Amino acid sequence: MGEIDGIHHVTAFASDAQENLDFFREVLGLRFVKRTVRFDIPEKIYHLYYGDEEGSAGSIVTFFPIEDMEEGSIGKGGLSGCGLVIPEESVDYWTDRFEDHGIEHAVTERFDETAIEFTDRDGTPFELVTGESDIEPWDGSDVPTEHAIRGLHSVTVHSNDPAGTFRALETMDWTRVGRQDYPQAGDRVRYQAPGEGRSAEFVDVLIRPNAPQGVMGTGTFLHVAFDAGEKWEQKEWSNRFREEGLITTSRKDRDYFWSMYFTEPGGAVFEFATTGPGVTLDEDVDELGQNLRVPDWLDVDIDYIDEQLPDITLD
Repeated sequence: MGEIDGIHHVTAFASDAQENLDFFREVLGLRFVKRTVRFDIPEKIYHLYYGDEEGSAGSIVTFFPIEDMEEGSIGKGGLSGCGLVIPEESVDYWTDRFEDHGIEHAVTERFDETAIEFTDRDGTPFELVTGESDIEPWDGSDVPTEHAIRGLHSVTVHSNDPAGTFRALETMDWTRVGRQDYPQAGDRVRYQAPGEGRSAEFVDVLIRPNAPQGVMGTGTFLHVAFDAGEKWEQKEWSNRFREEGLITTSRKDRDYFWSMYFTEPGGAVFEFATTGPGVTLDEDVDELGQNLRVPDWLDVDIDYIDEQLPDITLD
């Protein structure tokens, strides 16, 4: 059985497709790599992907923009943050850029890293974190390459059951590597993927027993997906999770990867996805994100679907 050696992608909810697109392209400088649909409600909801040049596993953030969804709230029982890697010398560049774009932010220090905390237009909590990465930055935005985002860094799980979340991560063979206490703010325990020197290798577990429960809606996360390798490895991991009482779903065809899910004891949804085939399955690298893509197995009229979806402008 192979290793679950990092995060594959993170998925959240948004309210407006165009605002979401503008923020992640024009403010954060990520590449828009895929425009598809939510497969179970294809005529109403986009699925938008952002990442590096090729939409590599470990670089991807995805969104379901749902115009009539109620606003959610971050709290216990789910993800409460997503970190993106930047070089250590880029902190001043990003704080200046956020000021220029009117983005409220705060700079904190933890685990020998600097984190710039901010939210997107819907209030979804993100942070830019200094660190190492094996993902090359996208050089097609106005963010200078030396300061550009280099994939995912981490997610934070605000756990209802920290011991249960620890057990789930340890079942994945992730290792506890640190803990920090914050007066009036609870504790943060860090787990790291097997191996070192790559991106997307950390999960922080937040322990705040008296915090309110989270409520799903716009401005919140749906799940974190971990990179489980090939389909046969994914199946072996499913068997292992089930042996530990973590009941997984059947395998789902997401076209660009195959997915299985379980809800860890602390309340967050963990997906474990195959590494590929990847977002270049149905588009050349130079054309990623330019056109609406719908999988061949989804028997729908793509022109009709396109007419029902909100208009978005890429220029």
